[in-house]
This record gives sequence, C-alpha cells and structure tokens, in this order.
Amino acid sequence: MMRFIKLFPIFFVIGIIGLIVSCEDDKTTNPQDQAPAIPPQSSMVINFDEFPDTASGSAPDNPLLLKRNWSWAAGNVAVWNSVLTLTLAVPVAAFVEAFNHQPVKQADGSWLWQFSVSIQEELFTAKLYGKTVTEGVEWKMLLTKQGAYTDFEWFTGFSNLPATEGTWTLNKDPNQVSPFLYIEWKRNTAEGTVDLKYTSIASGSLQNGSYIHYGKTNEIPHNRFYQIYGAEENRLIDIYWNYEQRFGRVKDAIYFEDSNWHCWDERLDDINCPE
Repeated sequence: MMRFIKLFPIFFVIGIIGLIVSCEDDKTTNPQDQAPAIPPQSSMVINFDEFPDTASGSAPDNPLLLKRNWSWAAGNVAVWNSVLTLTLAVPVAAFVEAFNHQPVKQADGSWLWQFSVSIQEELFTAKLYGKTVTEGVEWKMLLTKQGAYTDFEWFTGFSNLPATEGTWTLNKDPNQVSPFLYIEWKRNTAEGTVDLKYTSIASGSLQNGSYIHYGKTNEIPHNRFYQIYGAEENRLIDIYWNYEQRFGRVKDAIYFEDSNWHCWDERLDDINCPE
C-alpha cells in the first residue's frame, strides 16, 4: 500500500507533463497559429516568355510568309500578353513584392503582409491579408495610393492548404470597382506541372467569357499549351508547342477555314503536320 502511495505522485506528475506537451503540440499544429503560405507567383502570372520567338530562333531573317502557322499563334498570344501586362501591372507587382516581407498576426486570426512598393515610379502601400479557414486560405489585397485612393480591394482569392490550387478575382481598377478577371490555377510540385486560366468576367462586355488557358505539362511531344477563346467571335484557338525544341502546332477553324492542325518546326517555319 505504501509503495502505491509513493508511486502515485510520480504517475500524476508524468500525466500532467504529458497533458501539457499534448496541448503544446495541438497549439503548434493549429493552422491558424501559423502564417499561411502565399500562393506561388505562377498562380497569377503566365510566363509568356516561354513561347518561341524569332529573336531566339536559328534563322531570324526568314520571311514571316514561311512562318504563317507560328506567327498566327504568336500574334494571338501577344494580344493577351499585352492586355494582361498593362491591366495587371500594379496588382501583380504588389503580389510579387509580398514574398519579401514577413506577416503579422491580427486580432481576428488573419495574417497581414504590409509594405510599401514602388510601381511604375509611383509609391503604393499594400496590405495582403491571409486567413486560414476550414477548407483553405482566404486572401485579400488592399492598395493605397497617396492622394488617389485608400485601401482599394484590388483582388481577393482562395487557396487550399497545400497551396496547390485556388482562384483569384480581380477588380478592374479604383475607377471601376467591379470584377473583371477570374483566375483559376493548379500546380503539381512533384511533377513540375502548372495550369493557369484567365477568364474575362466584365459584366456587359462583348469579351465577357473570353479566356486564355495556359498549361505546363510533361506530355510528349508538346509540353506547353494555350487555349484562347474569344467570346465575341465564338473563336477557339488551340496552340501546342515543345518548349525546349520550339516546334509546335495551332488549330483555328475560322482563320485556317478547316479543323486541322497547322504545324511549324524548330525554325518556326511552316511544315506538314506529322501523321
């Protein structure tokens, strides 16, 4: 009996220590106690430089008449590149800058990345909020430009907890506070693949529903693709190419007046598509 009495305090103390450790473990594994990972830059930015151009080709002096297939694909990609570069310059630059700063936990459980950033020689104050919820992380970016606007909600978003897929919704600008672009993204870090789709959601616009869909894959022989859809013309353009070797193919039933693939080689010259 005396032996039991002596051992009881020891077991009691061990139990209390175990409970404390267990509580500490629960605290460290609670997602809301850790800052969420910002989705990758590839979730918002298409790398248009991956598409082959004549400047990096082996025969840049060849007439473009020999490159009709590639040039039609390149022209349509360039249009989206120009539009997105112009309209997304400010929110994308602010988003990219956030990776250089540390967040601070807020009273409501969200995390705040707050910083100043110079964009196109103008100074902005950015606030990126990330809040962990049951299904993933909710995101919100507010931008302030002195003398112009304060805490304009430029985009909101959602990502799953592993940051392998999610969405962004962007407003046009402080003068047009309405959604105009919806982004869907996925990535597989183990396989090195990326899937990114921009869709126009500007209400009342003839381009509402237009999209460009980019993919980085491990498929053979084409490991990159674009799908470009124009709502106004109801036109779908499919573009596939090999990133390393530059050859590719394009399909556009309206432009080519058929439903066939039209190919180019590593010099970007038109060729008959392989069987």
